[in-house]
Amino acid sequence: MNSIEQLKGKTILIGKEPVNGRLLVSVKINEKTQTAALGVPNSVPNTVSRCKPAEDAAHCKIVVDNAGTLTVTNLKPENVTYINGMEIVSKKIAPDGTLQLGRDKYPVSVATVIETAAKIVAAAFPPPPEEYSILPLKAVWDDYNTKMRNIKIRQKNIGLLASLPMAFSMLGGIVAGVATDELRKYALGFTLFAFLVFMVGLYKRFTDHSIEEMEKITEDFQRKYVCPNDKKPCLHFMGNVPYNILRQNTRCPYCGCSFTEK
Repeated sequence: MNSIEQLKGKTILIGKEPVNGRLLVSVKINEKTQTAALGVPNSVPNTVSRCKPAEDAAHCKIVVDNAGTLTVTNLKPENVTYINGMEIVSKKIAPDGTLQLGRDKYPVSVATVIETAAKIVAAAFPPPPEEYSILPLKAVWDDYNTKMRNIKIRQKNIGLLASLPMAFSMLGGIVAGVATDELRKYALGFTLFAFLVFMVGLYKRFTDHSIEEMEKITEDFQRKYVCPNDKKPCLHFMGNVPYNILRQNTRCPYCGCSFTEK
């Protein structure tokens, strides 16, 4: 939407800022006056009337009708308004025209006034944040947790396997110490079995690449579990926030975009 479209049906007051002497632009929005000052302090001469929005007082005003036509009206007969060097009371003006305010003919760019007023309106009615679906992140989160859980289960099983040789060795020692001669022959069997299990466990520990797998899985997760807004400044990693918690947030904490599950 261009500046003129934003200002249709609105009136812009223009005059000197009462305190700092800059050019003041004022627009009334929902019965509340919003203003913006242009230029440096004391840059506007005293022949330009003060802009007092609360009193609907100003040097002149620009009315933007519903067709987008601009009409300038002088509000202070004693402090005149000119268009192209000609004194006016009320006259249409092009968006790229120039006003001269007061006897000093202080130049004012209509385009600058329109742009400033449009920014005032835009600030009062900011566009809603863009919506982005976070539903694809659910699959990313579930895949990450499934893979990490499988690795932990595998590590747990290797740990349990590593503890079995000690258990069988102890059992063999007990049998050898307290059993009858006939049963003591089984002690050697327990010891041999413990040795075999130890070798299997040693092999599994030696060939286990859990650390490397976890690093790769985490790197892949951090690359994919990001804000779906692909415009700067986002695609920010959402951290290790579970998806069921992330979905409760309405906005990205980094770029402010709106989250949806559609």
